[in-house]
Amino acid sequence: MKITIVGMDFVGLVNAVGFAEKGHQVFALDSDKKKIAAFRRNEVFRNEYKLEDILAKNDVNIRFTSEYRDAIYDSNVIMFCIETKEKEKEPGVLDLTPLYSVAKECARFINQDVTLIIRTTVPVGTNKHFKEFVEECVGHKFKIDVVSNPDFLSQGTAIKDMLSPSRIVVGVSTKEAQKVMKELYAGFDSPLLFVSPESAELIKYASNCYLAVKLSYINEIADLCDAVGADIKEVSFGIGLDPRIGNKYLASGVGFGGPSLPQDTNVMREMAQENNVDLQILNAAVRVNSSRPLALIKKIKSIIGSCAGKKFAVLGLAYKGNTDDIRESPAFKVIENLLKEDAKVIAYDSNSTNAFRKKMKSDQHLVYANTLEEALRTSDYAIFLNESEEFKSLKAEEIIEFMKHPIVFDGKAVLNPYQLQGVTYYAIGKKVRK
Repeated sequence: MKITIVGMDFVGLVNAVGFAEKGHQVFALDSDKKKIAAFRRNEVFRNEYKLEDILAKNDVNIRFTSEYRDAIYDSNVIMFCIETKEKEKEPGVLDLTPLYSVAKECARFINQDVTLIIRTTVPVGTNKHFKEFVEECVGHKFKIDVVSNPDFLSQGTAIKDMLSPSRIVVGVSTKEAQKVMKELYAGFDSPLLFVSPESAELIKYASNCYLAVKLSYINEIADLCDAVGADIKEVSFGIGLDPRIGNKYLASGVGFGGPSLPQDTNVMREMAQENNVDLQILNAAVRVNSSRPLALIKKIKSIIGSCAGKKFAVLGLAYKGNTDDIRESPAFKVIENLLKEDAKVIAYDSNSTNAFRKKMKSDQHLVYANTLEEALRTSDYAIFLNESEEFKSLKAEEIIEFMKHPIVFDGKAVLNPYQLQGVTYYAIGKKVRK
């Protein structure tokens, strides 16, 4: 099957590579000529497991282009993977201008009936408005079917999520569009769920918001563990054995970040407010999440007293391990609050230091280490904020060698305290391990 994918940011590239791997012929369109040139050389811009390898393997099935005419003319299946962001002064309100601008440009070259697939995460009701918009753009000359097909990709596992999804959600309004989508996903061994466009749009938001609620819940349980002397790891494991709950998203820590959960929770809350629905549980989850970096600082101060003049290695600047994405990373708030306490910070992340440095406000008490060893050797305390493989593989003897007095605060359940003999280990909701 031939398919045109518009927008070669993270989601678009993963989809282009994934559908090519499944044997489809893919036109990959983006107006950024430098980006397209890099992809033609099989060079990717994101540190994502196996993405570059699978791109190189399937380059004969993908044609990268920055020319709309090349990609759109004679195409009858067009997928939109345009990243959307909240409006700067309106939290929870998405700026859909980039999506509609690209659609308008595509419409100039549509010359037959076409199925348009919205892969982009958009508010409920966008499908209907998008269809009307494109129909106007083509002068009602052709039949336009619009399908809502949200992605469920996680950074670090995006290729696996793309090729072996837990489910494929498709919002359609016609039998013709349903037939097209069955053909598109014929090579996927995953449940294919056909629903209304509105349901498909809401499934994406409801899924992500449920994960946000689950994370905030277990973080509050970690606080309770501290108060009553229980162990959050044991409690999480016990909870997760219940098949009604499952063991995913039950790791306590400094809260969620990244490009999806913070934005999607804001958009969901805004949609609810516009429709006079009070999402009390989700509102509470967002409040809890915003407090987690401060909860970690409070934990640290309860143990060491004043932070003033003390040196902290803050390890993990991306919002999650093994990525370079710093969007809404808890590391910003943790470092900002340490600096307010007159502490000295040595920050390190093998993937995201440069990006973080550009966005983080400079301070005379904030420096960046080039290696994990350098960060640990120059600090009094170590704070782990993401689950990078580099951190997870750190051995007790290495920490002891690098630090004069090895004291660590684990903000993301990165380390196994039972394998850290000789290291003083603290985490919210866990008993101290020395």
